[in-house]
Amino acid sequence: MKNFLNILHNEWRIMVADRSLFLVSLLLIFLLGYALFIGFTATDVREDRIRELAVQQEQKLSATAKQISLIESGREMPTAFSNPLNPALLGSGQGALHAVMPVSPLSPIALGQSDMLPDHYRVSIRNKTTFMYQTENENPWNLLTGRFDPVFVLVYLLPLFIFAVSYNLVSSEKEQGTLRMQLSQPVTLQLLMIAKLTARMVPVMIISILAITLPFLILRGTAVIASGQLLYGLVAVLIVLAYALFWFMLALFINSFGFSSAGNALILVGIWAFLVLVAPVLLNVYVSRVSPAPSRIELATETRLITIDGLNRYQELLSSDYRHVQESSMLLPKDGRFEVPERLQAFYLINKSVDEKVGTLLADFETRLFAQQDLVERFGFVSPAILAYEGLLSIAGTGTRRYQHFTGQVNEYHQQWKDFFEPRITSGLAMTVADLGKLPRFTWRELDSGVVLIGSLMKALLIFLMVAVLFLLGLRNFAKATDIL
Repeated sequence: MKNFLNILHNEWRIMVADRSLFLVSLLLIFLLGYALFIGFTATDVREDRIRELAVQQEQKLSATAKQISLIESGREMPTAFSNPLNPALLGSGQGALHAVMPVSPLSPIALGQSDMLPDHYRVSIRNKTTFMYQTENENPWNLLTGRFDPVFVLVYLLPLFIFAVSYNLVSSEKEQGTLRMQLSQPVTLQLLMIAKLTARMVPVMIISILAITLPFLILRGTAVIASGQLLYGLVAVLIVLAYALFWFMLALFINSFGFSSAGNALILVGIWAFLVLVAPVLLNVYVSRVSPAPSRIELATETRLITIDGLNRYQELLSSDYRHVQESSMLLPKDGRFEVPERLQAFYLINKSVDEKVGTLLADFETRLFAQQDLVERFGFVSPAILAYEGLLSIAGTGTRRYQHFTGQVNEYHQQWKDFFEPRITSGLAMTVADLGKLPRFTWRELDSGVVLIGSLMKALLIFLMVAVLFLLGLRNFAKATDIL
């Protein structure tokens, strides 16, 4: 133990003297700080937008209730195309409410799909294709090259910083002619390498972990604890720790072959390029081939054909006149009954028909998206970068699973919204102030924390398994090393 500490102290003195570790650490701190700034800024924008939506929604409901009261008391005459008493108008857009997925307190770690997929929908009685499928459905790994957030620095750049301080553990001593002199002391080659590697690991890993934990404890500590996501944060730290250890152990393993410093650097960068850049692309190609991404063209074409069929089927209703525009008496209810214009009835029936007939196609889309993510989960072991990325996205609440979970809840809420308005439209029941208080409200249900934590922990354990294998292989090679000396 004394020899280990002596080597450790000597290595730190050498690295402080040549300032290499200081420069690497400084650059890593700057990049992580900048990435965290972008992550927190983007998250604050999303939270502000959600708060603004909630305020606007309540203001609109309040204004609608006031307008209904004025109309019922005879102090205001409604207009034909913005009549709050008309359930077909109120349900289709005038009174539409938002379904919102809340921002996770840990989302600044990884923005993930939040910069592409919506975290809120304005739900109405119109068919789902009009408000839920306006963006292209992409393969989960197409977002790997997204914003410059902390997960980008950790997954892409951290390995390069690790290589910068560990690519020449043995080769530098050998090339300077000091390796034999050091081994003349009562130390083994394995102990020497472990101590030299530890001297480099400790600063880099402390910086990486503190850069992730301190800002959240300072800026979002209360929110993280209140939301019960403290354990999520610990798992995120575990993933970062495992991922950093993997690259250090890889450097140890490559050093154990006795290559030159230039050879070590070239091999390590090549492995980094394959595991971080090539492997995700190959997985993307495989996933796209096995489970092709749903086509927006197919969805749009099918929706258009169903709509045309509805226009033909309800042509008689659509061709009705605009008496409700010219006769103001038709805009007011009689004994709680309201004559919903036939054209609006037709539009409701067409949208209902689109939802019913396109439902199978949309269900197939969702199934294929789930299948894509299952494939990524199943074959993520081909690269620690995939495991770390997917694990951190799950912890941050910006991964594919959470967005798919949100989509499923929006589908349920959309059905509740239609169920509320359909009897009022078909029976001609006028909307009242009391009805506004009964409007279905979206209630978010978070993903099962056990599933998220276990899935992320399994990814961390897989990386730790890779770490153990590389460490043991490296020690074995050093034990057999003869040409290194």
